[in-house]
Amino acid sequence: MRGAQVFVQNPSWFPLLIEMDRRPEDVLDLATEAVQRTGASWVQITDDHGVRLAKSDEPTAPAVSLSSSALIAGALDGAPTSGAAVTGDSLLFQAVAVPFIVGSRVAGVLMAAQAVGSALASEVVEATSSDVVFYVTDTAGVPHIAASTVAPDSALSGLLRRLAPDVERSTPNDSAGDAPGGRVDVELGGEHYVARGAALRSAGGDVLGGFIALRSREAELAPYVALRRWILVAGVLGLAVAFALSYLTARSVARPVLALADVARRAAEGDYAGSVEVRSSDEVGVLATAVRTMLADLREKESLVAVLRAAPVSTLTDAAVMQPSATMTPVTTGAPREASISLDTLEPVEPGRVLARRYTIAEQLGVGGSGVVYRAFDRELGEVIAVKMVRPDVLAMDAHALERLKSEIRLARRISHRNVVRTHDLGEADGLYFITMEYVTGTSLRDLIDRNAPLPVPAVIAIAKQLCRALEVAHEQGVIHRDIKPQNLMVQPDGTLKVMDFGVARLAHRASQLTSAGMVVGTPAYMSPEQLLDDPVDARADIYAAGVVLYECLTGQRPVEATSATALIGKLLSATPRPPHEVNSAVPLAVSNVIMRALEKEAAARPASADEFYDLLVQLEDQV
Repeated sequence: MRGAQVFVQNPSWFPLLIEMDRRPEDVLDLATEAVQRTGASWVQITDDHGVRLAKSDEPTAPAVSLSSSALIAGALDGAPTSGAAVTGDSLLFQAVAVPFIVGSRVAGVLMAAQAVGSALASEVVEATSSDVVFYVTDTAGVPHIAASTVAPDSALSGLLRRLAPDVERSTPNDSAGDAPGGRVDVELGGEHYVARGAALRSAGGDVLGGFIALRSREAELAPYVALRRWILVAGVLGLAVAFALSYLTARSVARPVLALADVARRAAEGDYAGSVEVRSSDEVGVLATAVRTMLADLREKESLVAVLRAAPVSTLTDAAVMQPSATMTPVTTGAPREASISLDTLEPVEPGRVLARRYTIAEQLGVGGSGVVYRAFDRELGEVIAVKMVRPDVLAMDAHALERLKSEIRLARRISHRNVVRTHDLGEADGLYFITMEYVTGTSLRDLIDRNAPLPVPAVIAIAKQLCRALEVAHEQGVIHRDIKPQNLMVQPDGTLKVMDFGVARLAHRASQLTSAGMVVGTPAYMSPEQLLDDPVDARADIYAAGVVLYECLTGQRPVEATSATALIGKLLSATPRPPHEVNSAVPLAVSNVIMRALEKEAAARPASADEFYDLLVQLEDQV
């Protein structure tokens, strides 16, 4: 139930339920993903009328109405429901139904079911050290075993016949001791058990069967018998050891804990200059390491915020296609009008126009090589978002450009992290395609470098750590960005870094069939040698690009520069850049070495992952 309730709260699923042109295969994919997220045996999804849209274990399941089921009907009324179900004579399921709530209405229902079998019974034994027997009752009232952790025999059958009537008369509010029949002593296989039962009911309240929990008396009492023999000696020794240890522990723990408390208090008051001298491998040492890392991060972030205060704040959403607007146009008043856009050229959308009958355009944020970005209001969800209109000629230049755009959306929506700009959806209006995304404010790293280069080392480390965290999440999803550069990195006023523009990202483990042979995707100055040569790339290509960005932050210039693209590519493949500490004497040697390792021409010599790169940066805390 908890897994299903969390799953239906993801707003990314809502378009699949409320759009009239939804595809059955998309809803089936949603049901399959729900199986993985909830741990269910199978999942089925209905619309707001209870008509089945997809069933995970039956791709061809017909679209029949399930609203007559008490389980589905309860969820259609807006309340999560649960209950048991029986298939055949003895195949028992537990099921839950949770509504998809869009705004204030139910847009559909997620029903998740899990088989009650030997696997679940084994988990009960492992978690409780109690045996369990699940059973179903047929129309004649005869119990049949569905799953059991004890061997079936005549004694077990007799126990079921004895307890089943009492279990069925119990109510959901009865405790084990108050239920009819209470606890029963029974002997099974030569071992004595204490048994208690409870009913399993459908969502409508009908009794379909029950379960009986069995606790071994001998096994339960054996530890107490052994403990009684040693309790006196252990008590005396325990008291003596406790007095000695309490004194030693108080001395070893109180001092460092008080020191950490003082550092934390000073940090809460805005003083991040405190130092943590505690060095141990115990729990206090773990706490000290966490506080030390926190202080380092706060100092670095404070340095970055100080840089931001010296730079004007601009509204950005996708730096790869946009530059900040010189002026901001207020939203027009009056009734919204549906946007009408020329297909030959991307005409500006006037404020107040409505795009795709949903997005009210507020103002133009910027114009770039591939389109125009607007601030807009999502009338359906009541949120401010950013809308990127894609130029028609950009898609017309390549027959596969639209497929790459769709791939961008599929990839970007898989990544959810505070350091990544969220991409919402791909839409189409009057033959033009647009992308909706998270609306955020801040300053591009390109602007910070141009106005403040070189940046302070602590500020660069803060940028580097957040960039590593964003790349780590993307790489875990199998996504390689392949175009990391300052224009695609934005820093919010609180120092939070946002990675943007997954327009050239591709799956790491899937050969792209959408890029023509010999066509290199990315920005050459920030591309790894293997990417320039159009060889297969992995996460280490992003590590190289991150190294170029950090080099530029520390020195104000890129590792390799040239007057033409051809000369630049030649130098990137052959020349060895000067280490950052030679260009900027304020850069510590340890920091310079980490950056140079990320810039190794051989991918195998770079950090193997963004997580490893992050660990190297953490080790620089004492050097910054």
